[in-house]
Amino acid sequence: MLLWYHGGMLNLTNLSYLQGGVPLLQAINLQVFANQRIGLIGHNGSGKSTLFRLIRGEIKPDGGDIAMQSGKTIAHVEQEIANSELPALEFVLEGDVELRALEKTLAQENHDAHWFEAQSRYEAIGGYTAKARAAQLLNGLGFANDTLEREVKSFSGGWRMRLNLARALMHRADLLLLDEPTNHLDLEAILWLEQYLANYPGSLLIVSHDREFLNACINRIAHLHDGTLDAYTGNYDDFERARAEKISQQNQAFEQQQAKIAHLEDFVRRFRAKATKAKQAQSRIKALERITRIAPAHVSDGHFDLEIEAPERSPDLLMRAENMGFGYGEKLLFKNINLVLRAGSRVALLGPNGAGKSTLIKLLVGELQPTSGRIQITPDIRIGYFAQHQLENLDGNATPLQHMEKLAPREKTVDLRSFLGRFGLGSDEEDRAVKSFSGGEKSRLALAMIAWQKPHLLLLDEPTNHLDLDMRDALTIALEEYAGAVVLVSHDRSLIRAVADELWLVADGEAKLFDGDLEDYKVWIENRRPQESTQQPAKVAAAKPLQPAAAKPNRKALQSRLNKLNTQLAATQGELAAVTDVLADPATYDNLPRSEVDKLNERHEELSKKVAELEEQWLELEMALED
Repeated sequence: MLLWYHGGMLNLTNLSYLQGGVPLLQAINLQVFANQRIGLIGHNGSGKSTLFRLIRGEIKPDGGDIAMQSGKTIAHVEQEIANSELPALEFVLEGDVELRALEKTLAQENHDAHWFEAQSRYEAIGGYTAKARAAQLLNGLGFANDTLEREVKSFSGGWRMRLNLARALMHRADLLLLDEPTNHLDLEAILWLEQYLANYPGSLLIVSHDREFLNACINRIAHLHDGTLDAYTGNYDDFERARAEKISQQNQAFEQQQAKIAHLEDFVRRFRAKATKAKQAQSRIKALERITRIAPAHVSDGHFDLEIEAPERSPDLLMRAENMGFGYGEKLLFKNINLVLRAGSRVALLGPNGAGKSTLIKLLVGELQPTSGRIQITPDIRIGYFAQHQLENLDGNATPLQHMEKLAPREKTVDLRSFLGRFGLGSDEEDRAVKSFSGGEKSRLALAMIAWQKPHLLLLDEPTNHLDLDMRDALTIALEEYAGAVVLVSHDRSLIRAVADELWLVADGEAKLFDGDLEDYKVWIENRRPQESTQQPAKVAAAKPLQPAAAKPNRKALQSRLNKLNTQLAATQGELAAVTDVLADPATYDNLPRSEVDKLNERHEELSKKVAELEEQWLELEMALED
């Protein structure tokens, strides 16, 4: 139950929660005080998001108490994708509930004592600069000034999640709950968010699998594992050192206890039957019963053993781009790119959101074709391509094992099961339908299918999204040991530092070698930011609201096409789902003649192709709009 008390800000005492009758959280204790910055970590499924829901009061615990200090407030990021008709700037301002309430009071014509109190409070909370602050939040998260008056529903899902984050940051709360805030952000926005949170006036409770983000933002760790919670002081690196020492000490104590138990058991076994020693043997039996057994400790909760092999032989030249350019219609994304990838190349692509990093990856894999210049890919090389949109192309009705059997029909089932186990898909997971999988589980399956093919070249577009810290560490080690070539797009700086030998900057219509490291890139961003983010928001501080920016050429036409395409795509997906359901029903094959079943299968294939075509058109239009 949620209590109010006058001690620390938030206190969880002996908290327990059952999921499907099975204990997920047991005897959880956690105190949160003013100005604390706590990183809540643990492998996927350990109960982090459930704990947030308990704190917010969305679900009730099965035992224990949640106590919140009277008068204190909590803010959090809504996980549902907003579909509001409000302009982006107004949507973010709605996050400050008190501000909006004061504005309603001040809009009244009766200027009584209550009105003057509201006026004083409005000034105290910076009401007259609220729009400027909201604009700066949006700019920091990557929104251009000419998008601030666009309706929320006109943005893609990822951008609407950024709007949800900005709205939560606008809320002046005593405690801010952030559940994976970097998932929908690029590196530039993450660096900005780190700086913003460093000056956040309240307390923070953050769930994140980004170690560098945690190191920059938190001063305490709450580690969820095996249904319990352990607290550590310091950042994530401090936690790793402290936990390693704790594990070492626990294992040492375990070994000492095992030696003691073996000695007692040996004495009992040798002398229990001897009358002269029977009393001493009974004493040792009681001593054995009194011992509280120490369990051996394990360093990793995930137990992943990833390995990505490259072919024994590889051509030196894998691909070459010469004067390559690409654009959507009249919109030129980049031009005159000259890029050579050789065996063993290790490249990370950096650049602002929308500059074309993912598009460049698609050109390299052949999903898109250059609109100028050319790209030559060496014949017969195997390319392992990972991108988030590919997760949706997995067969939802098939299991991971069936995916692998389709990929390698001649392999023994036991070998495929063993291979999936390395990616955390062993035991029950390999026999579950993919449609029931989380984003992290789908990512692990996609990576397993890539690894099985032993590619010459890996093209990885945000491979760590949805992966917990254990899996990220395992993937980092696997990529470090991988002997093939890698081109990587990622906002995970730890992964970039470990994997990449070269940094390429995709920006301002170009893609070229970046002369520097990630720290230099951070300086590059800071030098660029005042031109894009700081100068314009300053103008918003005026009393009158922002005026809608002039629309870009063809924007209305593009939006109209996108709206029509959304309608067509939804209808086609609906028909495909209906046909899929009929084909999945065993009664279909009993009640319909074979010719009708064949027609259904043909229609299913036609609809699948149509959905793929419409999704590709949607992607092109969405990118054109966002750019």
